[in-house]
Amino acid sequence: MRIGIAQLNYHIGNFSENCNRISGEIKRAAAEDCELLIFSELAVCGYPPLDLLEHKNFIDSCHESLEKAASQTGDMGVVIGSPTLNERRSGKRLFNSACFLHGGQLKQVFNKTLLPTYDIFDEYRHFEPNREFGLLEFGGKRIAVTICEDLWYDQPMESSFANPKMYAVNPVTELMKLGPDLLINIAASPFANRRMETKRKIFTETARRNGIPVIYVNQVGAQTELVFEGGSLVVDPSGRIVHELDYFNEALFGFDLDDLHHSGAEPAAGQSPGRIESIFRALVM
Repeated sequence: MRIGIAQLNYHIGNFSENCNRISGEIKRAAAEDCELLIFSELAVCGYPPLDLLEHKNFIDSCHESLEKAASQTGDMGVVIGSPTLNERRSGKRLFNSACFLHGGQLKQVFNKTLLPTYDIFDEYRHFEPNREFGLLEFGGKRIAVTICEDLWYDQPMESSFANPKMYAVNPVTELMKLGPDLLINIAASPFANRRMETKRKIFTETARRNGIPVIYVNQVGAQTELVFEGGSLVVDPSGRIVHELDYFNEALFGFDLDDLHHSGAEPAAGQSPGRIESIFRALVM
């Protein structure tokens, strides 16, 4: 399977421009024969949308953007982040979701399990946590789809002095019980100059521990006090980074999934900037 990673700069609430960027990448990925294209967390509306999520017209625009993207998929599958409605009679009104689009339709939805409420995050205020686990079956592969914090279960939170484990469930553990061939993590992970290596280790350790490839798709850009550095990753089953997208730049990258299982795959040519360079580039952005 040929997979594309779209690392883009989204603007909160600018649905027309976000849609144009998404549509452009779908066309580019199709021209490169990608079978599956992956966008980042809440890509259709930008991150973090905060109290805009309380407005019906904002959520309606998210759904319209999904429909537009779905209409352009054809035979290619697309995984993209968007808020979706909680159809149950209990719980919060919305989920933070990864939507699978294919053949002109929204085919499947995967919801975020771990909703951060520390530091700059306030997701539990707006979203209902996921409690059901399933896989995406596409192109002959069984794919575990996760969203940002879902891979951070094993990381002790500095703000949690009482309990180093902030969450009661580990989404990766639950998904591994289902026997996936691949794990995808779509994210809106803000830049912090002292946590860049920590983030990379989360994905390499997840791949190594579970013996499957991991694809991490982040975004770039800036929203109010937040900066997103990109640095999306492709990690092979041994935990080796075989490709790392550029930092602080938009990019589309395509690769063949089967190549990650070959011992001859070349490791990434260290694109991760040093601390001073990364701070400089973040400030410029």
